[in-house]
Amino acid sequence: MLKKVLFVIILFIGFPTVLFCERHKDNTFIKVGVYNNPPKIFINAHGRPDGIFIDVLKAIALKEGLIPEYIVGDWQQLINMLAKGEIDVLPDMAYSEKRDSLFNFNNLSVINTWLEIYTTKRTPVTSIIDLQNKKVGVLKGSYQEDLLNNKVKKDFNLSFKILTYNNYAETVQALKNNEADVMVADRFFYFSDIFDDQIHATGVVFHPNELYFGFSKKIPGKVLTLFDNNISKLKNDTNSEFYISTNKWLDIHKHEHVISPFLRWFIIIISIFSILAIAFIILLRNTVKYKTAELMVAKQNAEESDRLKTVFLQNISHEIRTPMNGILGFIELLNDEELVEKDKKNYMDIVTKSGQRLLNTINDVIEISKIESGQISLHYSNVNIGEMMTDLYEFFRKQANEKNIRLLYNSNLQEKIPLIETDRSLAEKILVNLLRNAIKFTTEGSVEFGYYREKNDLIFYVNDTGCGIPADRHDAILERFVQSDLNLTRAHEGSGLGLAIAKAYIELLGGKIKLESEENKGSKFYFNIPYIPVKQKENTMVAEKISLVQLNKQITILIAEDDEFSYMYLENILRNDLITIIHTTNGIDAVEIMKSNPDITMILMDIKMPQMNGLVATRHIRDFNRSVPVIAQTAYAFKEDKEEIFESGCTDFITKPINRTELIRLIFKYS
Repeated sequence: MLKKVLFVIILFIGFPTVLFCERHKDNTFIKVGVYNNPPKIFINAHGRPDGIFIDVLKAIALKEGLIPEYIVGDWQQLINMLAKGEIDVLPDMAYSEKRDSLFNFNNLSVINTWLEIYTTKRTPVTSIIDLQNKKVGVLKGSYQEDLLNNKVKKDFNLSFKILTYNNYAETVQALKNNEADVMVADRFFYFSDIFDDQIHATGVVFHPNELYFGFSKKIPGKVLTLFDNNISKLKNDTNSEFYISTNKWLDIHKHEHVISPFLRWFIIIISIFSILAIAFIILLRNTVKYKTAELMVAKQNAEESDRLKTVFLQNISHEIRTPMNGILGFIELLNDEELVEKDKKNYMDIVTKSGQRLLNTINDVIEISKIESGQISLHYSNVNIGEMMTDLYEFFRKQANEKNIRLLYNSNLQEKIPLIETDRSLAEKILVNLLRNAIKFTTEGSVEFGYYREKNDLIFYVNDTGCGIPADRHDAILERFVQSDLNLTRAHEGSGLGLAIAKAYIELLGGKIKLESEENKGSKFYFNIPYIPVKQKENTMVAEKISLVQLNKQITILIAEDDEFSYMYLENILRNDLITIIHTTNGIDAVEIMKSNPDITMILMDIKMPQMNGLVATRHIRDFNRSVPVIAQTAYAFKEDKEEIFESGCTDFITKPINRTELIRLIFKYS
């Protein structure tokens, strides 16, 4: 008899577990209580359950073959139904000893929370003590109600009235209608749609807690374990439905709300205690290490930048003063009356070359600015490569001789007259920069340069036996303000812009630059440009020298130029019996002269003049004369300046320093 009784008892106890597990294999239905407490759990606009707990429940149900059956009600109704076993699980339940005696809780919480006091502008609250004599609205049957009644009143010796409501919507309405002075809700209330501008989050928070799934006592322990296993997996996978849901529903930008310092520190403390101490320490150390490394790199970059700028300014000063010394020194020597004609010519050549070198330095600074702003434009013409290379050889031969090094020029191009179509200015500047560097950094031996044809390219090279470049600086050497030797006390000076400019020019011409170098053994730079040959007939035309002797008609030119030396230079170039020159030094007179001399053939208009600049003067002239050619003289080199010149009504422009051949070409073009 006793054995039969024990069998019945065991069967009675074990039957629900066996039944649930058996049903679980075949898509078990599970009754889930749903009430409105967004964004944790609520009924959405489509009439379906939604929120963080619902998203987690759906993920578990999908994996375990459960079919949720949702029962909608208010909190108090659902608590009673769970106690009676009419529903299986109620999400969003905070743990308490009282509830532990009525329900089962799984071990792992879904999310942590705390309580916060919410109010309106009419009732300021800065601490929990301010609840004294207030009417406090809470959810009926919630742990907030139990906590306020049994703990807060006692611990803080406070007296206040508790008003209970079926849901947060009723509680908010009571708060707005002045029925309640304040309301107490968990932190998720801030993210709900019913939190609006009329409600104020005080930042007074208390009682941190965890939120679980609450289960009926009838549900077997294996089901709780099943939920724990899935919650653990979801929380350990940053790409899981849990994190997708929390990121979706807990939008910190939903309400423009400044968190109080007290709440900010409270959140930090809660976060610290929410993760394993060891993991936090490792993360903190890694973060500090990473940030320290970043700061060190930033500091080194800043120091390097400052040092390079210092070097750059010192070198620019040197590069300007050196050719200026040549110009002023040899001009002084030219004043010697006993100087023979041959020496005068040599000195004039030196002055010219020094002036060109000074201009190159200034151009380097301008060009690097134009490169940075993308304002370099190409000007293709027919270029005699052999002539250009010979000129470079003659220009640099003296520098090489002064250093007792050999300068060698080689050409393997078979064509007798190697004329190609390219931008001569850029090609020449590339070679000037490379040769200048090669001679500068070579103390003994030789510098060799030349070119050869390879398929559809011309390959240029500059080879030296100088100090070489360390392997770890091969890439950096082509950047602006960078040199192979970074010491301020180095023997070789330079702006540090040459190779960066050369690289940019080469790429503009459609080529690439290569470097072969070994420290203390020398360097070899290669670059290529497209080989576009020019026909012989065209070559003859290019070779012809243009001269004012070819002028065959009388013309009148108005020169508007305020600089005395610039005017003298123009006057000498234009000295011809068929050319009449009218001179003025400001824009106002230029306009008046044009009005009284409508037969003027063309105007050479300086842009920068006193009283009225050249652009304004041109606009006034265009009001009564639309046909006279106006050629702007400008020292400006940027794209915007050229656009402004044409917008003012100028016909063409010529840049300073003015090239004699280019000026005569413009005279023939517009006369």
